[in-house]
Amino acid sequence: MKVLILNGKIIDGTGSKPYFGNLLIKDDRIALIEKIDTALSREAVKEKIASFDADIVIDADQKAVAPGFIDIHRHLDLAAVFDPDFGRLELAQGITTALGGNCGLTPYPYTKAYGEQMMAYISPVVGSAPKGTRFSDYQSYYTALEKADPLIHTGTMLGTGSVRTAVKGYEKGPYTPEEMEKAKAYIREAMEAGAFGISMGIMYIPECYSSRRELVELAKEAAKYNRILTCHMRGEGDSLVSSTEEAIQIGREAAMPVNISHFKSVGLKNWNKAIHKAIEKIEDARAAGQEVTVDFYPYTGGATTLMSMLPPDMVKFNVKDTLDELSSQRGFDRFKKEIYQDHDGWDNMVLNIGWDRIIISSLNQPANKEYMGMSLQEIADDNGIDDPADVMRELLVSEEGKVGVIQMSMSQEDVDTIAKLPYSKIISDALYDDTDSPHPRLYGAFPKAIRDYAINRRILPLEMVIRKMTKMPAETFGIKGRGEIALGSYADINIFDPQVFKDMATWKRPRQKAEGLDMTFLDGRLAWNEGRPTRAYKGGAIKVTGE
Repeated sequence: MKVLILNGKIIDGTGSKPYFGNLLIKDDRIALIEKIDTALSREAVKEKIASFDADIVIDADQKAVAPGFIDIHRHLDLAAVFDPDFGRLELAQGITTALGGNCGLTPYPYTKAYGEQMMAYISPVVGSAPKGTRFSDYQSYYTALEKADPLIHTGTMLGTGSVRTAVKGYEKGPYTPEEMEKAKAYIREAMEAGAFGISMGIMYIPECYSSRRELVELAKEAAKYNRILTCHMRGEGDSLVSSTEEAIQIGREAAMPVNISHFKSVGLKNWNKAIHKAIEKIEDARAAGQEVTVDFYPYTGGATTLMSMLPPDMVKFNVKDTLDELSSQRGFDRFKKEIYQDHDGWDNMVLNIGWDRIIISSLNQPANKEYMGMSLQEIADDNGIDDPADVMRELLVSEEGKVGVIQMSMSQEDVDTIAKLPYSKIISDALYDDTDSPHPRLYGAFPKAIRDYAINRRILPLEMVIRKMTKMPAETFGIKGRGEIALGSYADINIFDPQVFKDMATWKRPRQKAEGLDMTFLDGRLAWNEGRPTRAYKGGAIKVTGE
């Protein structure tokens, strides 16, 4: 099969200036790239068609021709396996390759002792699994992913938070030597089976109980396989700078590349201050030769779980015990005291941004559905409750801890600062929780980045925005043969008019697919056309290969 794409404005993913050109795709690869001085006339297009032996000819008509976008941070783990529509809303925004397994929160390894607790804890992030779902290790998950044959190229990492849960549950103590060996065995198994790296979620329980020494020891196991460490840091507010130092130190001691996940500065008093100090730490490390990069999403609000907002001293060995304690009068009194105090090494979002910036995004109980899209302060005010802490406690208990929230915690200036960094990549950090009101990044992060940063506000040239969502993530995560329009690369290609391609999802109407993408090719096959997937080809599961 040969496909000829004529008369396009090629943005090749390297950050180089766009140029007019023609592409010839043979089977799944780019076989020829022909630069032209100016856009072709209709007559020249006809002549060019006649000079090529192609099965399909497309006149891009001076529209952008770019590599398929790569989202290295989507919490797609369960959706990619169980949702038959997975890939549809991703393709609408030009995503042809995506990685799951982020923030230390993976639905594997599942153990009989702690598996159900783990699945309940991570459900506001990755969604709910069908009853009886069991992935005992990375390979069992990857086998299921292969069988699901997702619409887009889909890979994953191993979450070391889930590894810790599998080994010792939600216990606060350090790993015993025997437990550490079990944890390392899970990491070896995943790396040997092709996982793209390991992810840490040091902000979340139970991984927040691990010392840096323990985290380094785990990272060293993955470093043996030349993989990357992605890190949801211990804190992104008052402790941003020290948390950045910790992530850098883990990578340095483990001798492996580090990518800091959803890099940001949260908390009103930290705006336009802390991020610059954290960047200094990163750039000092880079100047010394260490591989440290970051990623970010193009929004000023983030999404997480309401459970993550509990003061760490309130968290018990498992979710049930935590909620039982919170339900008791003694526990409730303690909670109302602790939630209004600073805690070393933990960002108190109530103090950092206030109850009015914490918005409910995910609930399961019908009696609570009316609170969707409301802040905890609004819920308290509407119900005549003096202290929103009462609302937080009631929702956690009635929902069995499964509550998702959006925190309006960042300044646009700080996000722009991160966007301009030459080593920052664009992600969505999309959650797949069971909700009618998801974060709009699930549906629109990539076209929003193009529209906001390149077209409307001109923070960055279009070619640099494209680079941050194509070649950069491919190189950082070892996704071979993708992310660049180059001879021999896989033919994952988007065709669009940058003035027309845009996100439609908003905070009030988040479930709106992106619009304006003309065509997308996966491995040289037309996968998106006329506003919908063609279903003619699927990207399928991917893993680290020796290519």
